[in-house]
Amino acid sequence: MSKLAINGGQPVRTRLFPAYRTIGIEEKRAVNRVLDSGVLSRYLGSWHQGFYGGPEVQAFEKEWARYFKVKHAVAVNSASSAIQAALGAVGIGPGDEVIVTPYSMCISATAPLFYGAIPVFADIEEDYFCLNPASIEKKITNRTKAIIAVDLFGQPYDADAINKLAKKHNLLVIEDAAQAPGAKHKGKFAGTLGDIGIYSLNYHKHIHTGEGGVIVTDNDEWAKRLRLIRNHAEAAIEDAKTKDLTNMVGYNFRMTEIQAAIGREQLKKLRALLKKRVKNCEYIASRLAIIPCIIAPKVRKGASHVYYVHAFRFDENKAGISRDKFIEAVRAELAPTQTREDEGPLV
Repeated sequence: MSKLAINGGQPVRTRLFPAYRTIGIEEKRAVNRVLDSGVLSRYLGSWHQGFYGGPEVQAFEKEWARYFKVKHAVAVNSASSAIQAALGAVGIGPGDEVIVTPYSMCISATAPLFYGAIPVFADIEEDYFCLNPASIEKKITNRTKAIIAVDLFGQPYDADAINKLAKKHNLLVIEDAAQAPGAKHKGKFAGTLGDIGIYSLNYHKHIHTGEGGVIVTDNDEWAKRLRLIRNHAEAAIEDAKTKDLTNMVGYNFRMTEIQAAIGREQLKKLRALLKKRVKNCEYIASRLAIIPCIIAPKVRKGASHVYYVHAFRFDENKAGISRDKFIEAVRAELAPTQTREDEGPLV
């Protein structure tokens, strides 16, 4: 390359990269199946099989639980709803402190506020962008009840250190795996590393249903509470032994039959989509590694990364130019690049 595009040269690429597409004929058939059934959503307001949702929702939950090797999966209308419902299910309340990250989607930090709880920020790791266990420990008080550990950009949090810390102080770990479906830590799926986990099915995630989310747990009581919270927390109880479940506040966090039908097909594609994504990102990382001013993403020992985005750091001192100027130059070559300040997904 004799002249950069930003300086008037020809761009390396002549057209933009194609958008990331996961929807195909399988999803179209699934949607038509639901339309033909005439049941687009089904949640009854009494303790009955229909209280758990329609046939597509229930099938999707079973398939998700089987794939991620957990006892319970509860489908909801977004990952934001999932975090909020998870906090309610485990009993977070007014005055409780929840340790959160300052570097993530805003709901990861603001969700405790819905219960009158207090989000307390801890710092992140420089290399992995997830919560720093040493910083967490400094933030623990006698009011701390939980940690929301985010698997940022597709990298699992430091489960060994943070789970050990949580056990030491009798804290719960709510794992936000919205950006890491299929990632693993020592053979165990992200989302199942803490006490309760959440996933996102938002339109620009690895797989999606337009909007949607899933909560997973092995705790029977929490699973029951999650299903109540999802459906307005109506006083739909099996018998007198479960009357404690009537003292709850819920909302409409319900997933529709169409979303669930799409989700069932998307889940079948997850493994193949991740394989291609990881291969591409590992290749990019190997090529970027030769550029001194770029610090490629690191993968935690014993973990696998699923690269929601390929996030790298930029050293302005080594480059001799600002980050913004570097981004401008890369974009001039028609290479997709964005900063955390940019809006929208990188496609």
